[in-house]
Amino acid sequence: MLRIEEDNTAHDVIEVRASDTDRFYRAAVPFFFSVCQEVGGLHAAQRGVSIVDLMNNEKKTWVIVRNRITFGDIPGWGDEIEVTTWPQAGFHLYCPRVVEARTRDGRKVFEAMTHWVVMDLERKRPVRPGEIDKRIGLPDKDKFFVDPDIGKIARFGSTDIIEKLPDSYPRPEYYDIDYNRHINNVVYIRWMISGMPEDFLNSFRPEMVDVAWLSQTFAHDSIYVETAFTEKTGSRASLAHRIMRREEGKEDTPIFEACSSWIRK
Repeated sequence: MLRIEEDNTAHDVIEVRASDTDRFYRAAVPFFFSVCQEVGGLHAAQRGVSIVDLMNNEKKTWVIVRNRITFGDIPGWGDEIEVTTWPQAGFHLYCPRVVEARTRDGRKVFEAMTHWVVMDLERKRPVRPGEIDKRIGLPDKDKFFVDPDIGKIARFGSTDIIEKLPDSYPRPEYYDIDYNRHINNVVYIRWMISGMPEDFLNSFRPEMVDVAWLSQTFAHDSIYVETAFTEKTGSRASLAHRIMRREEGKEDTPIFEACSSWIRK
């Protein structure tokens, strides 16, 4: 169970389940994004500002717009990771949240900078983060601070493409829909991975994944995933990713952008 300390950092111990792993029983990429979402949501819930609280009482909701994760040791099935998270003061219109995880013996598992926005559903615009800062509480900046300015994400095609891969066409499914009635943010990560070659995923592990959610997606949307190598050597690779929505009579629009770097296992 998530535990909030007096300094307003939150801590949890999470076990890697078989359903969280890939075919080698190592934690799969979506697992790390799910952890960030879960601990952030639990921290907000204990402060009375969860998605359920905000939607039911104030016609507001949390929306994640960015997550940049750097990876260390990839845990396996049955391993436990010690997770620490804390919110930081508003950055532009974002509510930044740091999520870090280590093994039981102190080795880095991952570090993440996440950018969240609280949306006013009636006015259809973001709530100024200072309002949320006061309600959720912030730790001492001198002790707990990571620069939230991670720059703009590299857009698909802005970096030289070495090899464009075939598009993939995942289909939104019933259990992909969350409490906001749109596709859950972690599903986009699964879709992103679906565009990558199987032999590549068998041989490489993630070093960094940086993603930006651009638009909501719904159950019956027609989407496709674009993937391209921007660096490719024997030991390292970098990729650009984009998820597009196709609507009849309209130009295809990007709903998700990402870049990632990988190293050979």
